[in-house]
Amino acid sequence: MSRGRDVRGPGGASRRAAAWIPPRARLHARLDRNAPITVIRAPRGFGKTDLLASWSDSVRAGSRTVLWIPEPDGVVDSDTFWRSALDVVRRSGVIVEEPVTDSGHSAADTVRELLAAGRAPVLLVVPRIDLVDDAQFEDEIAHLLDRCHHTTIVATACARTLFGDPILTEPAHELVSSHDLQYTLDDIAELVDHAEITLEPGEVEYIHERVGALPALVQVAVAVAKGLPAVPGRRALLAHRLDTAIDRYVHDTVLEDPAVDRDRDFVTAVAAARIVTAEIATLITGADDAVHRLERLERAGIVAYCETTVDDAWEFAPPVRERMLVLQERDGLEPGRRLTILARHADAAGDIATAVSYALEARNRVLVVELVEKNWIRLVGSHFGLLRSTLRNLPDDLLEGRPAVKAGRDLFLMLGTQPTVPADTLPTDPAALEALGASEGARDALAVGCVQSLMLRLAGEHARAAQTARQLSHLVRGALAARPDDIGPGLPIMRLQWGITFQLAGAITESSVELSLAYRGATSGAAAPTEGVNLVARNAAGNSALNWAIIGEPRRAEEWIECEDAHPDPNGWLEPMVKVGGLAARVIVALDRLDFAAAGRWLDELGEAPEREELWPYVTYAHTRHALATGQAYTGMAVLQRAVASRSAVLRPASVAAQVLTTLDVNLRLALGEGNRAHTILAAQPIEYPLTVVTAARTHMLTGTPRTALALCRTCDWYSYPFTRTQLEVLLVEAAAHLTLGEKPAAVQAWTQAVAIVERTGLLGTLATVPRSVVVELDDAAPNRSAAIATFLAADAPEMYPATVHRVVLTERERAVLAALAQGLSTGEIAREQFVSTNTVKSQQRSLYRKIGAHSRDEALEIAYRAGLIDQGGQNG
Repeated sequence: MSRGRDVRGPGGASRRAAAWIPPRARLHARLDRNAPITVIRAPRGFGKTDLLASWSDSVRAGSRTVLWIPEPDGVVDSDTFWRSALDVVRRSGVIVEEPVTDSGHSAADTVRELLAAGRAPVLLVVPRIDLVDDAQFEDEIAHLLDRCHHTTIVATACARTLFGDPILTEPAHELVSSHDLQYTLDDIAELVDHAEITLEPGEVEYIHERVGALPALVQVAVAVAKGLPAVPGRRALLAHRLDTAIDRYVHDTVLEDPAVDRDRDFVTAVAAARIVTAEIATLITGADDAVHRLERLERAGIVAYCETTVDDAWEFAPPVRERMLVLQERDGLEPGRRLTILARHADAAGDIATAVSYALEARNRVLVVELVEKNWIRLVGSHFGLLRSTLRNLPDDLLEGRPAVKAGRDLFLMLGTQPTVPADTLPTDPAALEALGASEGARDALAVGCVQSLMLRLAGEHARAAQTARQLSHLVRGALAARPDDIGPGLPIMRLQWGITFQLAGAITESSVELSLAYRGATSGAAAPTEGVNLVARNAAGNSALNWAIIGEPRRAEEWIECEDAHPDPNGWLEPMVKVGGLAARVIVALDRLDFAAAGRWLDELGEAPEREELWPYVTYAHTRHALATGQAYTGMAVLQRAVASRSAVLRPASVAAQVLTTLDVNLRLALGEGNRAHTILAAQPIEYPLTVVTAARTHMLTGTPRTALALCRTCDWYSYPFTRTQLEVLLVEAAAHLTLGEKPAAVQAWTQAVAIVERTGLLGTLATVPRSVVVELDDAAPNRSAAIATFLAADAPEMYPATVHRVVLTERERAVLAALAQGLSTGEIAREQFVSTNTVKSQQRSLYRKIGAHSRDEALEIAYRAGLIDQGGQNG
């Protein structure tokens, strides 16, 4: 195999820029996919050429010939580009004998025929392909790739003038965006190591924060850090030098660019906006050709096109924008005025988070307080972190006459100095609460109470948060009777938050009521729903669906899913948060319907809960239910353990969430055949909550004590806990236990009740909690055959649990010997410690080994640990 070559036309890119930069493996992997055409599209400073240079070095070691086409000096037509390419192809030597071509052929035709005549694989590297301005150019590229199957193209671009949409373009191509090119923390750490620089703790993170992951500035920052002396005040010195370096970069690369020079006032103005749409650009500049100007800046590599917005929008790299604002203020250009305009525009559009952020950047504290007070409830519900950071920095003098904002600020400050959330500030008596609601202080009391409830919820104090929500509902009752206009507009989002609070506290009935009221309040009388209305309605509907799915009423859940679908997905970062409840509901309903393919698709979209997701117990529930239903208990256990380990700070031992997660743990242990571990976990729990009761009953039934299982089932209080799913599971355990005991009439009676629930609700998946043989036998013995049971049996759903689960029952002496073995004691030492003979110890040891199936001390300890007979510290489980 011949070695590849690297051929460059006049002015071809130099590799020297990449010499001290380590290869970026994750990006090289994207380029190695060998797509017909790969486009690396980003503004200046994102390291496009460096990436190509380092990657082409690795390509040269293979069999492909790399042909670098010179970057155009400016905008050129198609023929000029192909003539340049033709010169490189001819000089490369890849063509042994040039074919005879028609003299009337264009340069594009000639390049295509030359490459088609060659046999060796060729990679064309085309810097700034977007500078070719010709309507036929994309078709010429496509024709070349169709004709020359051994040729691939990698191109860089700043603008979208060519191959703008990777989905619509033929041939299909790979797009590496500006987001992909940004440096991660790991990338910066690798760059620092490669440059043999020793940084102090936290400096990599500081560099990442300051330069915003922009590759060119990351490299500048690393160079700055390399020359930094180890002196007191090093961080301040680093900050100063970074500011100087970034200012120089902004001046040389942005402000001195000819494209900026001809439109300097426009660029200066739009730099105030984080995301620049045509509407915003016109708002702050008055220009009627804003789109044309923004596209010109995009082609010059000054701004990047936003790939994640619905409407056309552009953005500056964040550190570039930040320093442009600093330089404007230094030059007396008053960027705060434009930022204030942007804040008011965002507020009018209903984007309160963006409005507050712009007001903070403008340092317009009066506007900040105005926005916070006007949008208090929305900020509490959807932007809690922003509200907290904003309030903590507001001075007392600005809060005079604004008691709700001041009280909220004081609560936040108190939370920062106390280990727990402060005691309730509201009355506890319902009549007193309704009287407060009828007073002039109702709005302020409601605002403070909402903050406190949410703070309790975020701290994991779900029961206290729910109690505060109950107090607030009494307060609202009084306010609606006396002054409805004061609280009416904000009530749907408040009810949404109360519904989520009750949901997390396990008060599903109360949650369903509040969520239903939230949905009704958000949608009633709205001829043209706004984004805020859609957000509340969709969130309320999705979480209502989740409640009904958890209860075990899939048909009611599907009704709410239809309501959720009636409202569009929110744009941007809110989308995943709003969709969580509905997605979890869809997974559970699909499992109930035995539609495992749909459940898998919904689960993939749901994903595992991120660290800040409040509904993580329900997300974890959906994952483990899917794992049990599809015979993947090990996968479910891994998800469960990751979820619990990452939330240890907010998971309260006695909470409903903790009880639900415990039952999931036990059920997974049973599915894995770990009977002893299941019993050990249950022994540490109060068996009172019906979900815990049915799990304990199932454990006893599967491990050989059906009488105990029946006794547990009879303790369930269905009047205070009307969960259909749990009722069905209890009836199935009762039927299976009676059948095991030979009590067939009682088994059929319980089975008949269970079948009635399945037929009414469609809970087919729950039937898999008992062995299929039990289902068949009881269906045969029932007075009437059930169509639902026939559907279940035809589906051949996997059994969730083994028919029996082995449990080792040790005598007290055997447990003592096992514990001593785990401590490393010899037979003689065990005998002396227990005041028995060595023969007695040996006899107990043989009995122990026989029961657990071990043949040596080490094997006995390994089996005992796996079975939960001892823990890692050697204590009996």
